[in-house]
Amino acid sequence: MAQKNNRNKKEDKEEKEFPTPQIFMNIKTDYGFKTVFGNKVLLIAFVNALLILPEPIEDVEYLPLEQLGHSEKTRKAIYDVYVKTTNGQHFIIEMQIVEQSYFIDRMLFYASHSTISQAPKGKITITDAQGKTVKKKWNYKIDGVYMITILDFVMFKEDIAKDIIIEYVEMVRRIAKLVFTEKYQSVIIELPKFTKTLEELSDNVIEIWLYSIIHMEEMTSCPEVAAKDAVLKELYETARLNKLTKEDMETYRKSVLEYDDVRSAMDCAEERGRVEGRIEGRVEGRIEERNKFVNYLYNHKIMSLKQIAEFTGLTEKEVFEIIDTP
Repeated sequence: MAQKNNRNKKEDKEEKEFPTPQIFMNIKTDYGFKTVFGNKVLLIAFVNALLILPEPIEDVEYLPLEQLGHSEKTRKAIYDVYVKTTNGQHFIIEMQIVEQSYFIDRMLFYASHSTISQAPKGKITITDAQGKTVKKKWNYKIDGVYMITILDFVMFKEDIAKDIIIEYVEMVRRIAKLVFTEKYQSVIIELPKFTKTLEELSDNVIEIWLYSIIHMEEMTSCPEVAAKDAVLKELYETARLNKLTKEDMETYRKSVLEYDDVRSAMDCAEERGRVEGRIEGRVEGRIEERNKFVNYLYNHKIMSLKQIAEFTGLTEKEVFEIIDTP
């Protein structure tokens, strides 16, 4: 019996030391995202399922991710994925992990940059019906720019938007309520709002895509609901870690560390905000409640004496006296 117990303890220890290896990459990392959407088949299928386009996308050309400004002093734009379709439409596909100040402004900047980059340098040269070369001025005709932004946070926090996972943005005439132009459209996907479990998924392709983007790294095999579709099956095959070379695996691991660092910083900021709110409420209440809370933070080593002083607005001496209070 003792030998059996020892063997069980040993097995438990080995399970903790050697967890189940990860099968698929985290698509939300920079490396994972660019690997998946660097696959033409996957990118085209995703965009065609997400957008109602005049014509389905048949093929794309990947454009340089770093787009320089029109002058040396102009700020450049660096995209996650940037493609041009065979019919001339430009698509920017971005993954954003953390909320930023002026993020919507940044989206507009990126889309505008893609628009401006279409302007030809100098005069346009064409060949007329007689075969003669003719130069003429550009008439400002541009191709459409679509921006697809996948967010790992909630951007729209209004009650009316709480159940809207995918938001479509376009320019409209406010009074007539008609589309002003179709040359700029944006799609914003807020991943935290998608809470369906694997068992709750329908055959809707976009649902399966969103579930996969969120949970891919946790999966041990391609789920049955995805395996029915050839493209979704390819999604899981493309994301397999055992297909990476040693060098690519090292790059992926660095990408995971960067992602984890960003998420940790976000979680820390959110927790700090909650603690600040709690402290503020306590300070406004009775002194006894404030003292209890300060003691709790200090005695449970949640904050140092200095940090408690900074959060409460008290001096370190005042905090010290509260902690010493029976």
